[in-house]
Amino acid sequence: MSSEGKVLVVDDEPNIAEVVRLYLEHSDYEPILLPRGQDVLRMVQSERPDLVLLDIMLPDITGYELCESIRRMEPPLNQTPIIFLTAKGESIDKLRGFNMGVDDYLVKPFDPNELVARVKAVLRRTAQGRLDSGAIAQLPVGKILEIGNLVVDMDQYRVTVDDRRIELTPKEIELLHFLCTHPGRVFTREDLLGYVWNFDFTGGTRTVDAHVKNLRKKLGQHKQWTIQTLWGIGYSFEVN
Repeated sequence: MSSEGKVLVVDDEPNIAEVVRLYLEHSDYEPILLPRGQDVLRMVQSERPDLVLLDIMLPDITGYELCESIRRMEPPLNQTPIIFLTAKGESIDKLRGFNMGVDDYLVKPFDPNELVARVKAVLRRTAQGRLDSGAIAQLPVGKILEIGNLVVDMDQYRVTVDDRRIELTPKEIELLHFLCTHPGRVFTREDLLGYVWNFDFTGGTRTVDAHVKNLRKKLGQHKQWTIQTLWGIGYSFEVN
């Protein structure tokens, strides 16, 4: 077995599956290819992959159905990380996937290097969660988030750092709150436009960059947490 982990690749397009296999092997992962969805649950049980790359539009069953079935499995199989690979790039489709427990979402056509980067990022935060299950699980998920010296209060639209109020615009607070409630998850600029600015927002992705830049400037640097940039991909909120 590869030193980096075992990845189950479920895609009925041979050319895409072969490219994914080559890039994963080059990065020291062990890919297992499946062209149909009917054997996915059996393979998850027998092979216990470290991650599943799952196409949504399969010829026999949808990736949505398979994702829901995996999440209904007995622990720890129900926690197997899942990344959707799909041509369905609408924000509503992404939101549906995240709501059912998918870990990340990559729209075809994609850069294979970006795919490998996302695989590494998902496996890294999964491994960290296993090593220190309290670090993420104890983050509050209500309207008042308290992460180290950072407090985000969505009832009052108020953000404090070290008990000092930080003057942020409403949209900056909404962006910060969204990132905080998904620690370790990488979001593209397009994702954030859909989730924070609503699906019908017509502005460009530079809007996201500008808001992240302002957040960093106003919040400052802190050891407990950071808003991280993954070049060519997007942003994530990391809890140290």
